[in-house]
Amino acid sequence: MVNYQPIAALVNQISADTWDVLRQIKERRPAMMLSELIDCRTGAPQRLQRSELRPSAHEPIGQSSDALV
Repeated sequence: MVNYQPIAALVNQISADTWDVLRQIKERRPAMMLSELIDCRTGAPQRLQRSELRPSAHEPIGQSSDALV
């Protein structure tokens, strides 16, 4: 049996800004699974060695040269 209480507690820790980003991801990639999103995040530092390759804070998600297809 799955214990949902700890998951609910973790969800409550997610900031409003993070929820906004997650909504944008859902709009652009509705079939993306949480595991794919996590894999993208954990793999990003290995692929991006130079800071100039990282998207700026003002650049919309998916607009960098290293954006997901």
